Amino acid sequence: MEYYEIKQVEGGLHIEGFPDAVKLIKLDGPKAKRISDLSLHRHDLEFSSECLEAINTIPTNQPTVREALWRCAIIHYAKCFGRSVARFQLSREKIYKNEPPEAKQAFEYFQYLRDKHIVHDENSYAQSIPGAALNQGYKNYKIEKILCLEAHGNTLEHDNYSNLKLLVQMALKWVVAEFDTCCEIVTKELEAIPYDELIKLPNVTYRAPGVEDINGSRRFNP
Repeated sequence: MEYYEIKQVEGGLHIEGFPDAVKLIKLDGPKAKRISDLSLHRHDLEFSSECLEAINTIPTNQPTVREALWRCAIIHYAKCFGRSVARFQLSREKIYKNEPPEAKQAFEYFQYLRDKHIVHDENSYAQSIPGAALNQGYKNYKIEKILCLEAHGNTLEHDNYSNLKLLVQMALKWVVAEFDTCCEIVTKELEAIPYDELIKLPNVTYRAPGVEDINGSRRFNP
């Protein structure tokens, strides 16, 4: 999967790197939708991988930044396997079917970590235990202060880091291969269509999202 610079031009978009191209045809249908979804999955997995790499550049005396990158890596990885009305979810069974049981256990660990701790505060990885500091009884009051004992489980450790990195790499490898396969199929289908018909197909266009889109769901080919 390569990357190309895209420019907005009159009537649509222009991709740099193809001097003989005259237009960027807009694709639709189930295969085009799958290509679109795979591209978004690739972006999330690459972002997760880059967050993991960035952790190694942050000194240990900046734990907040390291933890932020760690949580972002987990969220964007788990996002690819979550429920969504806008794109299909990746399948743990397909991607890790030939991997040892430890891979599936690690996958479940990060899913639960995302669902029960990072995004939703449900399990004991984050605790706040209230208490009252009682004095010796020689003052005109007995309670010195109401306090909370806060404890947060540390999940950014070597084994967890290595496991997530491997899971992301395997998922990204599967996504890229599936994307390339789908593109080959669609290319053959388009090559079978006469040029006069292809040139009449609509151009790819883009509309930047606005505030009105914040609570809606993305639609393919709106």
